[in-house]
Formats: sequence, C-alpha cells, structure tokens
Amino acid sequence: MLSLLKIQGMLDQLSVSERKLADFILDNSHLMRDYSSQQLADAVGISQSSVVKFCQKLGYKGYPDLKLAITEAVVTASTLQREQQDVNTALGSVAQLAEQLQLGLTQSFRNLLSINSEKTLKQAARLLDKADCILLAGCGHSAVVAADMQCRLLELGKLGLYHSDPALILQLARTLTPNSVLLLISDSGQNADILRLEVFARQRKLKIISLTRYQTSAQSAGADLQLFTLGSETDEQLQQLITQQAQQHLCHLLYLMLCQQPANRQQLADHNQVMGLLEKH
Repeated sequence: MLSLLKIQGMLDQLSVSERKLADFILDNSHLMRDYSSQQLADAVGISQSSVVKFCQKLGYKGYPDLKLAITEAVVTASTLQREQQDVNTALGSVAQLAEQLQLGLTQSFRNLLSINSEKTLKQAARLLDKADCILLAGCGHSAVVAADMQCRLLELGKLGLYHSDPALILQLARTLTPNSVLLLISDSGQNADILRLEVFARQRKLKIISLTRYQTSAQSAGADLQLFTLGSETDEQLQQLITQQAQQHLCHLLYLMLCQQPANRQQLADHNQVMGLLEKH
C-alpha cells in the first residue's frame, strides 16, 4: 500500500500533468498490471517519458518497478480488507477495535523506514546529539509526542525544553544559541503557532528538524531535515491515534540511536541511579 499512499501524499506538489497521472493511477490501481507505460501515457494524454519521470519522482527506477509496487499494494489492500471483514464478523466490539488498531499500527510502522531514509535519521540523531539545547514544539495530539521526547532527552542528560503555551515557547526560543536545535512535530505542517516559531528560528539561523505527514507543507519546506509519517484510509479517530503513535515511534527510534553513544549511555546510567534513589524515598 506504500506506493499508493506515497502518491496520495505527493498530490499537492505535482504539476498539472503529473496530477492527472496520479489521479488516474489512484482511481484505476486495480487495472495497472495490464497497462504498459505507453498505454498509461495514452490513457492520461501525456508522453511516455512523462510517465517514466513520474515514477522516478516517486523514487522508483522506472515504470516496471512502480507497476509491481502498485500491483502488490492492490493485493495487500484486498487481503487486509478480507481480514477486516473476518474481524468484523468473528469478533466482539472491543476485540474488533483492538484488531483494527493493531493492523493500522503494524502497517504504519512498516512504512516509516520506506519514507525516512537511514541517512536522514542518522543526520537527525547527529544534530540532536551535538545540540547544546533542543527546543520541542508540538500541537494538538503531537504535543504528547513532544513532551515525551523531552523526557527521553533529559534521561540522556540533554537539555530539552518544551511548553504547551505558544507564547512561552517563543520566549524559550529567544534563549537558544546557534548550537541549538528546534524539533517541530505536527500532522498537517500548517499550524500557525509552529510556523511562527519556525520563521523565528530561521531568522536566528537555528537548525530545524520537522516531523509531519508525508506531503508538501510550509513546516517541512522550511526545515533543514524532514521526517515524515504516512496517512491511511482508516476512520478519523483511528487515524489520529495511528499518526500520533507513528510520530512517537520515530522519536523513540531517534532516542535509541542516541543511546548507542557511549557518553549518552553513561548519562542514562546516571539517570537510572538517580531515579532509583528517588524510589527508595
């Protein structure tokens, strides 16, 4: 399903002809295995070379790779639909909800490393590791993710700052140095408070890491490093939970990468020792 979700996520950044091609593929994904690149180009009214360029823009070597990915996506979607029907038929309401959530989380987590390269994740971890201070900002459901990441950073002896009040977090941004990092977390990438904070950070030439949904957004466009989560076709309430868990999963991955550094492991050991003393009282 990743190929179709990637196309959906890129709709806003496609040209007119590319958008026509993307819409045709999304509407006729079950027919793609029978189309050659020339037949697809003729059906949409574009050149064959445009089809190839579109495939490469999505990260595929050419049309055969994209067609294979879409065919597999259709089969996977059909399988998941049958499994969901079985769940709806066989399970009670609580078990059904649990199964829906588990299926959604499994698919979301599986896709994360497909849209976030190892190189980008290592660069993000390196920025966080070298920063003298890390300011975190999250809106809505993402605020929980930002607050949790602050705790993880503090465990490693890193100065992580977070506040839910947009005015106070902007004041905190004034205390940052050129060696500080701003980690912005939101789903849409269009939150006005976070965008104001990002503009302020750019003016001060601070490093910015953005974590948003996989699509073009003002937040990701203004960041030095972009991390993404993918949407899904689930209902709105389930989608919010899955997105929040995917954001937290990526942050936890960065935390585990930081834990691999000897200095950070020592800080973590010191933290655990302090927590042990507190528990004794």
